This record gives sequence, structure tokens and C-alpha cells, in this order.
Amino acid sequence: MRVAIGAITRRRPKMFGELLDSFAAMQRPEGVEVIFLFAENDEAHQAAEVVEAFRKRVPEPVQLGLEPRQGIPMGRNKVLDMALEEGVDFLTFVDDDEVVAADWLVTLMEGVTARGLELAGGPVRLVAPAGTLTGWNRAVLKHLQKRAEGRIRSKSRRAEGGRDGAIDIYTNNWCLSLDAQRRTGVRFDEALQFTGGSDTKFSRDFLAAGGRIGFVPAAYVDDPMPQKRLTLGYHFKRARDQSNNAVVLGQKSKLSCIGQAFLRLLDGLLNFLTVPLTGRYGVVKAVHKLGIAAGRLRGAFGARSSHYGTESAQFHTEKRG
Repeated sequence: MRVAIGAITRRRPKMFGELLDSFAAMQRPEGVEVIFLFAENDEAHQAAEVVEAFRKRVPEPVQLGLEPRQGIPMGRNKVLDMALEEGVDFLTFVDDDEVVAADWLVTLMEGVTARGLELAGGPVRLVAPAGTLTGWNRAVLKHLQKRAEGRIRSKSRRAEGGRDGAIDIYTNNWCLSLDAQRRTGVRFDEALQFTGGSDTKFSRDFLAAGGRIGFVPAAYVDDPMPQKRLTLGYHFKRARDQSNNAVVLGQKSKLSCIGQAFLRLLDGLLNFLTVPLTGRYGVVKAVHKLGIAAGRLRGAFGARSSHYGTESAQFHTEKRG
């Protein structure tokens, strides 16, 4: 069996380097031939030095491609094409700001092969970044962690009961059978250039084409949250844009969206009333609900998210120099 370990990156050399460190340290599954396939989503290579240092540390082949068309689905499709050209059996993805557990690949591939899965996902734990956090940073992180832990519990229970065949699989911890990709022809939708959600659409398109989907509960990836994303402003924006995407991908009616927005708005206002008891955490919950309401309304009237557009680059790239 040949497995490609894939990742795309854009102007995050430090975080990408930490991911590569975790790749170098991870266990290799017995009887599996590994190859590393990376792509920079940029006009020119910025991470060549980081990748070259990694290449010297690992025995496996390492390739670095370039996708100059900006957009996450473009970068993902570049790596997918690299994997197809290599003729590997499986392609994995994690994000370039994550780190994998030492047994991640072993556990992921064991879960995939044991159940005959063609598209599989695993849990992502949100962890605090290095450095001192403000009270607001800690409150936002706590809310994000509680939500993430709830999703992990839900998907794990469904996997244990064999009821995970229709869940959404995200590229922050992802494994695809390339035989199944060739059969279905599913790719990342490049129309979702800056919106986010192309992995959600891939998962739903793959399921609709007859692909076998599932969750591997013990194949962990850690996501250290940058402090600049642990603010009320970003928390609102992220909730708004994810909610906006849910409307677009779910093709919800305008009336339904407006009704959902009203309920979320009411929920947010009720959360504000609890702030004397819940403190900062109550404010964070309320802001999240208001973000969802705003996203539903935007989606109802045809707006689209630009969460990964140039105006938001400060949140998704590292400062140079």
C-alpha cells in the first residue's frame, strides 16, 4: 500500500515547520510506503527552505509543488493531482497550522482499512498557543474547545454504532482512497475560492456519488490556535462566515434562513442576560450566536463569505521577517 501525506501551505513557515516536525517524528504503518506531497498556494515558493530541511530528516520522497492561483480548493486539487500522478492508494490531508499525534497515521490507516472506508476523518483537538493569553483569549478558547469536544464525542459515538456514514469529513484530518476518487470523479469545488467549505462540499459530493464515509475516533491531530484568532471580533466573523457557508451549501430557503437567524439572535440576546453570572464566557457564547444569525441573514440574501480572501490574510498568515 502507498500513502501520500498531503498538505498545502501559504505564508506560514513557522507553523508549517512544526507540522513537518510532527511528520518526521510520527510512526510509520508497517507495510506502508509513504510519500510526502506538499503544495504552496502562492505566486512563488516561500517554503522551499523549510521543506528542504525536512527532506534531509526523513527517508521518504518529498515533493513540493506550486499552485499560483490563490484559494484553498486550488491548492487541494494541486496535491490531489500530484497524488494521482504518483499512483498512490490513499491521500491524507491535515492543515499546515496543525501537528499530528505520533500514532496518527498508524491509527488512521488501521481504521480506514479495517472498515473499508473510502473517505475518512479523525478528531482535531484545539490547544492553547504558546505565550500569555488575556482573559478574553481564554474565554474564546474555552468556547471553541467545548464545541470541538462535543463534535468529537458525537462523531465517535456514531462511529462506534456504525452510524457515521453520512457525516461531513474535513481536510484538517482526512484520508481519501484514490481508487474511489477515480470512480466518482469528485474534486474540490474551485468556485468556493475564498469562502471556505470546499472540503464539506467534497464530502457531500463524494457521499452522493456512492462513496463510503466514516470517522476514526483515535486518529488525533492537534490544532494550536493562534492568539490573533482568539478575539471576540474574529470569533464573530468566523461564526458568521461558517453560517453563511451552511446556507450556500445546504441550499436553504430564504424564509428558513430568516427564521433561523431570528432564533439565533434571540438566543444571543438571552445569553447576554446571563453575563452577570457567566462573565466573559457568556459574552463569547452570545457573540457566537449573533455571528450565526448574521451569517444566516447574509446567506438568505445571496451574500457569500470571503473568509480566506486577501482582506483576512492577517489572520491566516504569519508576519514576515
